[in-house]
Amino acid sequence: MSRVGLMGGFKGMGGVGGPQATDDTSGGVERAQFTLSRSFVFEAAHTLARRDIDPPSIDASRRIHGHSYRATVEVTGKPQGETGMVLDLAIFDAELSRVCERLDHRLLDDVAGLGPATLENLCSYIWRTLAPRLAGLSRVTVSRDARGDACSLVVGPA
Repeated sequence: MSRVGLMGGFKGMGGVGGPQATDDTSGGVERAQFTLSRSFVFEAAHTLARRDIDPPSIDASRRIHGHSYRATVEVTGKPQGETGMVLDLAIFDAELSRVCERLDHRLLDDVAGLGPATLENLCSYIWRTLAPRLAGLSRVTVSRDARGDACSLVVGPA
């Protein structure tokens, strides 16, 4: 259950109307983790060889085709030092721009290290690209909004 109440204030472990932490006037904020999310959109083409469809001649995914993708990246952590930020949003934006440049208006079949351009592989590729530079990376979701498809890669705390 959510630890954030309907008005945005922190509540006890039980959520709104649930049990409250005793002797904790902060509402648990000191123990809280925050999750920042940012999204970017990219347009890309690919092919997708599928062996499970018969006959192959009617399998449209084998032909070059494209999609509009949305990638949402989440970073989870505690606010740091004097800034009070989990991550400076300018740094977040710069890192997302770097990975977007590798994917936007590309033939995904030619992107080194991606593999077949499945939603799962796109999530993994974005994760591997961002993880060394974004401490606290916790989720990558890639969706094709026009089709209603989405896939998330989630890694919990170690």
